[in-house]
Amino acid sequence: MGDSAKRVREYLAGGLLALGVNLLMLQLIAASQGVPGLGWDELMDRWSWVFTPFVAVHILGGVLGGYLVGLRRVGESFTPGVATAVMAYILEYIYQLLFEGSFHGSLWALICLVGGGVFGTIVSEAGGMRRRGRS
Repeated sequence: MGDSAKRVREYLAGGLLALGVNLLMLQLIAASQGVPGLGWDELMDRWSWVFTPFVAVHILGGVLGGYLVGLRRVGESFTPGVATAVMAYILEYIYQLLFEGSFHGSLWALICLVGGGVFGTIVSEAGGMRRRGRS
């Protein structure tokens, strides 16, 4: 397998992991409010406080995906985090269009995923430098 195919596979895996975190938290929040099955849009329309967990969950998903892909792609600065975040955003956008009909918070989702992905990559690079310094 070529390096580019391996790279795309790693970015896709990180994006799916970030999407999984987002969807799991979406369902947990909806179920805790007694309305399982609602998407982010309907939840934010009903309760304005849901916007804060929306932002936090997308940042967390971006950090987790960016961190884990950044561990595999040492020395590539921000590329793994941004590529993983964009992949997660595309997958979430497709999910939201297919199952929810629209995705009103898509700009916020993109900003939070990319910010979290870059932060996760920075943390993984810092950890990698610290590990290399001990060797």
